[in-house]
Amino acid sequence: MPIRDHNEKLENAITREAAMFFEREGNRQALITVTHTVLTKRGNGATLFISVFPENKEKAALDFVNRNLGELRRVLREKIRSRAIPSLRVIPDHGEQQRDHINALLKE
Repeated sequence: MPIRDHNEKLENAITREAAMFFEREGNRQALITVTHTVLTKRGNGATLFISVFPENKEKAALDFVNRNLGELRRVLREKIRSRAIPSLRVIPDHGEQQRDHINALLKE
């Protein structure tokens, strides 16, 4: 299997499992959505892009996610068949907010 296919499958699996983990472990005060995952070229690191609704809960949600990254890696080790689970980092994905803003401007 080509490396690109393997990386794409691993990215999709991490995105899916992380989304389920945050849904299960979250406190229901904010909706945390994992929009996508990007692996580093070597595959030893992964960046999770998340969006948070409502927007004013973003900082608390990011703190929650960062506190639980170790537990998420443990769950990923159990659920994903891969030689190694990459180290994780989280970045807020503001793409949806920007699209909403652009749509609002276009409607004016």
